[in-house]
Amino acid sequence: MLSAKQLSYASALFIVASSLLIKAVYVFSLQDSWLSVLVAILISLLVIGVYGMLGRRHPGMCPVKLSEAVFGRVVGKVVAAMYIFFFLSLAILNLEDAGSFVTVSILPRTPVTIVYVMVIVVCAMAVSKGHKMCMYSTMMVILVAFIFVLNMLLLFNKMELENFLPVLTQPPKNYFLAILGLLMLPLCEIFVFMIFAPDMKKPEIIGSALKGGIFIGGFLLFIIVVRDIAALDGYLQYTNNPTFSSIRLIEIGDFLTRLEILYASILITTFTFKISVCFYAAIVGLARLFRIENYRIFIGIFGVLIVVATRGVFESTFEHNEWKRSAPIYSTLFLIILPIIMLLVSYLRFGKYPQKRQAASGGENAGTDGGNDDSADYNPNRAPGET
Repeated sequence: MLSAKQLSYASALFIVASSLLIKAVYVFSLQDSWLSVLVAILISLLVIGVYGMLGRRHPGMCPVKLSEAVFGRVVGKVVAAMYIFFFLSLAILNLEDAGSFVTVSILPRTPVTIVYVMVIVVCAMAVSKGHKMCMYSTMMVILVAFIFVLNMLLLFNKMELENFLPVLTQPPKNYFLAILGLLMLPLCEIFVFMIFAPDMKKPEIIGSALKGGIFIGGFLLFIIVVRDIAALDGYLQYTNNPTFSSIRLIEIGDFLTRLEILYASILITTFTFKISVCFYAAIVGLARLFRIENYRIFIGIFGVLIVVATRGVFESTFEHNEWKRSAPIYSTLFLIILPIIMLLVSYLRFGKYPQKRQAASGGENAGTDGGNDDSADYNPNRAPGET
């Protein structure tokens, strides 16, 4: 079973993996990007509060079961299927980002398909372990934090405080787009971790665990943005990967150079973890939707599907960049609008005490037939033959 602390560190690691995807933030808010990060963190805490309220009202329910419980059997299954598709699309898009990073910045002569296959094989191995893949994230977050702080110290002589000036010079629309991008891509995407609600020791505090992840991951993201602005200044707009470019500036004598290789290893590791979580959420969600005991039967099929879909998702870099601009709008439906609607419908249907109302109505729940809820005995993490 997962503790709240383990889930907090796992969600923080998930957020850090998206440090490659914040280029758009620099484009919109330039030297004020640090301010955009702070505002996005504050707003994300409000959104996570909605997730937490859902977790307290329906403890131990993942997004699939939650959708069925709140909206009813028919509509709930449609919403659950939408979430499964969303989780799968996150795995596909993040695999594409990981492949682009490796082939552009590290191994330019390597066919991208080879990178996709290698990453997805590692992800499949992690997914087969179930929720245990989150149990060792604490050590990884500590290592990542140490690397980030070390990078800042080594870049200190190249940082200029003047790079943060002038303040608030961009039009309001730019700040809105920057904050929305941060909200939907790195921060509120940790909604995916709601899939682990049935695996928590205290599922009713999943909201608090995710808020802890926002604080830790948001702080690390803030460090990254401050470092990039202080070191790169105007070059932020012209590099494809500001985070990686700032690391390349580190050079102390003739013995401490090319530290970007170490940083690249960290980024690839965190990206692999993020893809694994999205991969896991998609196949476990499907297993829970159709009440299939062993989710592992889908690992091979979905692994191939993700690689094939990633190969054809974008035909050019231009299409990829255009998608990054519209991705926050796409994610808003799943990460803000639907959770708020779920919470409102939950209050309208079940009042202040949903569990008592459900019990009084014969245990009416979307995952049941004829009012007999055997969801307590159902565990898709269980291998065949286990009880």
